[in-house]
Amino acid sequence: MNPVVWAWRPGRGELAMNRRLEVVLTSRQRRRLEAIRDRPPQPQVGRRAVCLLMSAAGASNRAIGQATGLCSDGVTHIRRRWRARRMASLIDRPRSGRPTKATLAYRHMLRMALQDGPLAHGYLFTVWSVARLNTHLSKATGISYEESRLRKLMHAEGFVFRRPKHTLKGKRNEKAFRRAQRQLTRLKRGPSVNTPTMNSGMRMSRSSISIRT
Repeated sequence: MNPVVWAWRPGRGELAMNRRLEVVLTSRQRRRLEAIRDRPPQPQVGRRAVCLLMSAAGASNRAIGQATGLCSDGVTHIRRRWRARRMASLIDRPRSGRPTKATLAYRHMLRMALQDGPLAHGYLFTVWSVARLNTHLSKATGISYEESRLRKLMHAEGFVFRRPKHTLKGKRNEKAFRRAQRQLTRLKRGPSVNTPTMNSGMRMSRSSISIRT
């Protein structure tokens, strides 16, 4: 059974540290990590599996960061956990103190709300704000969070919060808008070559002028 070794090329003064962070996978460990990567029980567990597989294949911290969104320190931390706990390092240990309010049911409701969008839940708006999402989840589950904590939960579930780009599309009269655009384009081009001009003393009848309103 040939283990896959992460080939690291350290700089001067880093050899001892990098030897301690070497990632070595057996064939069985590799298969288990690939299965977790393909069907992760939680997003953060999947990212850790990808980090370890890429480390064992010789990928750089930068390449791993681009693939997983982890910073360099995060990659190093995952490698240290692996050296200490192997497969058990993928799962967070139970934390002491007050238990989290984010139950499995709450996380499921959070994912469904973000994937389906507000319209699917009977709202008239099309984009969630953190405040609106918090209100919706509070009514559905009886659990309420501070907005900063809810953002962290969204990130842990693999979602990224971005401010929407506001436009008037869908709220304006599109037909009138396109007509106004055409009129504006004609005005920018200037008078047509065939447009009749009026000489002094010459009158044009009203019927000869086409006015578009």
